[in-house]
Amino acid sequence: MGRFFSQVHFLTIATVAAAVATLNGPSNCDSSGHGSRVSHTTADYVIVGAGPAGVVLAEQLSRDGKKSVVLIEAGPDSINNAVVDTPAMYPFIIEQYWNYTAQADDNLGGDAPNLSQGRTIGGGTGATLSGNDGLAWESILQDFLEVSHYTENPYADYNQVVNTSAYGNGPLEVSRVGTLTSFENPFFNALQAELDLDEVDLNDGTGIGLDRGLSSITAVNRTRSYGRSAFGTLIENRCNVQILTYAWVSKLNFHGETAVSVTYNANGAATTIKGKEIVSGGAINTPKLLMLSGVGPKESLKALGIKIVADIPDVGANLRDHAFAIIELDVAPEILTLYQWFQNVTVNARLPDSTWHGINGTHYTSLPEDRPHILFEFSSLPFLTTNGSALTTWASLIQPEGSGSVSINTTDYTADRLIYTNYYGTEADKAAIIAGYKLLMKITQNEGIKNITVRQVFPATELTTDDEIWGAIQSQTYTFHHPMGTVAIGKALDKNWRLNGLRGIRVVDSSTFPLPVTCHPQSTVYALANRAAKDIMAADADLGVREPLNR
Repeated sequence: MGRFFSQVHFLTIATVAAAVATLNGPSNCDSSGHGSRVSHTTADYVIVGAGPAGVVLAEQLSRDGKKSVVLIEAGPDSINNAVVDTPAMYPFIIEQYWNYTAQADDNLGGDAPNLSQGRTIGGGTGATLSGNDGLAWESILQDFLEVSHYTENPYADYNQVVNTSAYGNGPLEVSRVGTLTSFENPFFNALQAELDLDEVDLNDGTGIGLDRGLSSITAVNRTRSYGRSAFGTLIENRCNVQILTYAWVSKLNFHGETAVSVTYNANGAATTIKGKEIVSGGAINTPKLLMLSGVGPKESLKALGIKIVADIPDVGANLRDHAFAIIELDVAPEILTLYQWFQNVTVNARLPDSTWHGINGTHYTSLPEDRPHILFEFSSLPFLTTNGSALTTWASLIQPEGSGSVSINTTDYTADRLIYTNYYGTEADKAAIIAGYKLLMKITQNEGIKNITVRQVFPATELTTDDEIWGAIQSQTYTFHHPMGTVAIGKALDKNWRLNGLRGIRVVDSSTFPLPVTCHPQSTVYALANRAAKDIMAADADLGVREPLNR
């Protein structure tokens, strides 16, 4: 599971500030700026959502200074926030997530998964995607190179396979962690012993193997490299860009089949900005906003009294996510864990910069031989115990067949949307996660792991049957917070990112994935947005003022 092992999907939100709309931009534009400037009411492009896709789009579309861009974000600007910048502090970032709870999932025994998402500039940060030839691996590889670069960590005290040709000269910095935890080598060796896999760099397109993982962390100072720091700093002083924070978009406005403006709310007042719209709110918020604006499954919207702009049943459908089931172990007191780092004031001054490590393995024969289906990873933080040191390991299903959905049951834009996860939603999914969990049980019984652990916390009893294993999986399944697919290209969108039957509006974010990517999707979203920006600029240059109506 390549494309950067980092905590960006958990860690991107921090500071609490007054709920106001902030207009970011250089103060000297009137006297010394260049190119197209943004008015308060009109722009060439209005981008809704400043997550990993939104910031890349804003940077690309505004680069030559000829097009004006407004980037609207409901959350804060977290630049230079110490908690955000310190990757190991991600467990303490709770203030400004979208704190979403899904509906009860029968496949989890009725549990309602938490599916929190990022709410800040930078957002919450594959395989071949269908419908757009530019998203084939041979093409999108160039986009991966354009958004990231690799820097060797001078403090790294261990060996690791890194294929430097998989990284280019883009703004996002990728590096190795400085030192390994006490678990890394025992876990790595156990995986090699039980799975018979080679060490690889999964970021170069290799699908199967062991990878110690790379992080989107700046090598020289070990701070997080993410959407805001990597791409946001490139646009914050451009005269043709405005960045609005604490601005919650409530509606996309249409004239017939053409999107004409965006309405956002801040300080109790509504403001409308005209321009071509690009929705980048993510796989949960994007379908919600579209449905509130009259784009989605006709019958559901009619029941809420919403005026129908376009009947697109696939808006909100096809929700996929990476879920994982855990085994937790207590460790010997002399083994250093992240929990112990947090308890030690002296050690806190040099907090470790990464805690997730993982490998890919496949035991699912219906997939191509070079594509993984099960991911194994570990963390040195407890999931279940409230204090103490623990090793938490998990097996994750990263190519699920089953899909869920996102819908709404009110016209109130501030209300929560309805999320139906449907984890392990087919018999094949259930069989795959049980097989993966059996392998995880075998891995945790390896001598190298047993030598550093004291007891197994979960499951507390020995599991001998598939039914018992399934019960454990249902009891302790979590999410990577990787929702995707709810406005999929080739279904709700055409190959040029346009919603079927509409003009003046595109969608670019993780909601556009028609199938789940076999990786942490952060870098895939960066690369996808890089590709989409090229497509948009090329299409708009060819089309002039008016887009053809896509049917």
